[in-house]
Amino acid sequence: MHVKIGDRRIGDGEPTFIIAELGVSFTTLEEAKRSIDEAVRVGADAIKIQTYKAETLVTESAWFPDEAGGAHQFESFKKSEISPETHRKIFDYAEKKGIIAFSTPSYYDDADLLEKIGVKVFKIGSDDLTNFPFIKYVAAKGLPMIISTGMGTMSEVAKMVDAVKSAGNDQLIILHCVSNYPIKDLSTVNLRAIDSMKRAFGVPVGFSDHTESLSMPIAAVALGANVVEKHFTIDKKIPISDAAFSADPIELETIVKGIREVEKGLGDGVKRPAYTEDKMRRETRKSIIARRDIKKGAKITRDDLIIKRPAYGIPPELIDIIVGRTVVKPIKRDQPITWEDV
Repeated sequence: MHVKIGDRRIGDGEPTFIIAELGVSFTTLEEAKRSIDEAVRVGADAIKIQTYKAETLVTESAWFPDEAGGAHQFESFKKSEISPETHRKIFDYAEKKGIIAFSTPSYYDDADLLEKIGVKVFKIGSDDLTNFPFIKYVAAKGLPMIISTGMGTMSEVAKMVDAVKSAGNDQLIILHCVSNYPIKDLSTVNLRAIDSMKRAFGVPVGFSDHTESLSMPIAAVALGANVVEKHFTIDKKIPISDAAFSADPIELETIVKGIREVEKGLGDGVKRPAYTEDKMRRETRKSIIARRDIKKGAKITRDDLIIKRPAYGIPPELIDIIVGRTVVKPIKRDQPITWEDV
């Protein structure tokens, strides 16, 4: 199955859809614009931000776990809210630069705002994986959906898929994800879950990466990921919690290059000689060679033969058929033996 976002077709056999996840890793509109410029420069296909109001996202008594900084959630989110006006300016600038821009809404009003702005796709975060009323509400808008599955079980993902389809929407992309920020233990990444979900649900599946590794998103593509989402910042020193584990422009460029190289190397799975191997195959494979001069009319013995390079002669697998044949013309030592000789 394939999903189309704008003019990009996403799924098996198509280039990996690479998302630079800006989140809220900017403090001014100019920083957001610079981030978009860099995402375009390094070859990302899309940028993504986050759309929320603290009042409809979290209670005023919730705190982040220590691994995520231990800060007061409400205060942190309140400080990093992006206004509707700034949303429009970011999306307008991205369109001008020729890159897809979209966002993760956290509440019904957020989704409505993004719909009015004209986004081409909705992203649902892992925190809403089991928020089926909200998922159905967004799905009913009829746009493609990308849904992260951090902290989720296979049965929860299955229920999410059913929720999307029940709203009449089959344009779904699932992202495998581990919701630690950052992921310290790479053994928890479990990239093989990508293939498991592809086989289970028959939709494009990608990887939302929260590691500090440059290898994981590239490995994900090698294992079949159709989408890669990587947190991105123009400066890891920006005073935003995500910035420290986000890829900077040099790192994202390395990831994009690695993904595109892997795509070229994956091929179609059919085992056959590469077109570049034709000459090498002929010159370095082995064939049946005359160990010594063999006269016309002589019957070939096994001792008359040796198998070595090049592959100009009869293939080695047929040596038993050659033994006992009569030579029809003289064969010189070290000469490849062909069917014309016997």
